[in-house]
Amino acid sequence: MNHPINVSLLVSEVEREKIFAALLEFWHFPQWIHGLRWVRLLEGAELVQPGTKFSFGLSAAGLRHEVVSTMTEVDAPRSIQWRYISGAVGSGGWTLEDAGVKTVRLTFSTDYEVRPLWLDRLANRPFFRRVVEDLVRRSMRSLVENLKAA
Repeated sequence: MNHPINVSLLVSEVEREKIFAALLEFWHFPQWIHGLRWVRLLEGAELVQPGTKFSFGLSAAGLRHEVVSTMTEVDAPRSIQWRYISGAVGSGGWTLEDAGVKTVRLTFSTDYEVRPLWLDRLANRPFFRRVVEDLVRRSMRSLVENLKAA
């Protein structure tokens, strides 16, 4: 694809397993992911596992967009990966790696092309890319704050 985003955050005092469990709770994502309006597991899915389809509604900088994805990998407590199948093409995921004593590196990665293409051109202008990367960073910090408060 053409538009990779990779954002990492070092997390201390929260176990990797606890972070991973929160990443599997899709229905809670709108509580901490800035710009995400809703998430739905599709086709009667109740568990997040390879083959699970889900859709999510995004809203940023005045634009709203729906993307449908298929989960491709769930490797507890290391990685969750998906492939975009509608509204975008490409892939994305979360990885968790040990980064020192009681420290985890949480990384969100995605490489995508938004559909329709006119929206992709708009979404990949420098201003909008900065907005998206900032939303991802803020979201990751919100997740960690929520986990520490729990």
